[in-house]
Amino acid sequence: MNNIKQPKIRSRKSSDITSLKLTGNGIYDVYVREANKVCEGKPLNINNIKEYFEYSKTKYKPSTLVCLKAAIKKSIIKTFERESRDILFLSNIDLAFKDLKVGKGDTKIYSEKVLNDEEINRLITSVPVRLALIIKILSLTGLRVSELINIKKKDCRIEKDTVFIKVIGKRMKQRRIFIPVQLYHDINNIFQGHEYLFETVKGKRYSRHYLWREIKDKGSKVLGRGITPHSFRHSFCTNMLIINNKSLKAVSLYVGHSSTSITSDMYIHDELKPSDVFG
Repeated sequence: MNNIKQPKIRSRKSSDITSLKLTGNGIYDVYVREANKVCEGKPLNINNIKEYFEYSKTKYKPSTLVCLKAAIKKSIIKTFERESRDILFLSNIDLAFKDLKVGKGDTKIYSEKVLNDEEINRLITSVPVRLALIIKILSLTGLRVSELINIKKKDCRIEKDTVFIKVIGKRMKQRRIFIPVQLYHDINNIFQGHEYLFETVKGKRYSRHYLWREIKDKGSKVLGRGITPHSFRHSFCTNMLIINNKSLKAVSLYVGHSSTSITSDMYIHDELKPSDVFG
């Protein structure tokens, strides 16, 4: 990155600034706080940002590094808000971050990442009722947690024994999922949301970061393994494709993948197990 010009800061020196501002995005700010801790006391310049990024490569997988890059870039623009009105400044920032290479990770979902029915049921019966209902709907629908927390009650339509729910996914792509009407009534009775289907006891929308933390903690305590809300999505897709033999196109559309090739690359592949190799 030495061939990239240091972004010019008008009216103040970058050496005067030694910490990044938070972005207001809970997930992003995890990386912003970490960057401030790792780079504590150092001038906020592109070389020190590069140093933090190289350090992060030893900790995080490529998909996480993509999020980290976006977080730090957004924070820099917020930190230098006045200077960010300058097109040249923004152009230099874009060039500098383009030079930070993430690499390509293995996107395949292997069997050890998939939860079986017994593990999911153990979780559901071992956690508080609110989290149990959230786990139940995640495992039943394959929803992303960001999609779940944004479901509005007005987007839920009851037809006999089924509730059809409009979901807004990545890139504002709309699709529908469905759940049993009894599960919908259970959720309403417990959460009593006004605008959103899932609201906290204070009537606020849940945060993505909170649910990731809670599910990770409960997975460790109950199952003795690391899981995230996305683990239920992986399990749903695997069960639909491999166990229930549903079509690739149907599953891809239901979970909101942008193409069937993404679904196929992640979930449909031959896999050697330790017993195959070790005999």
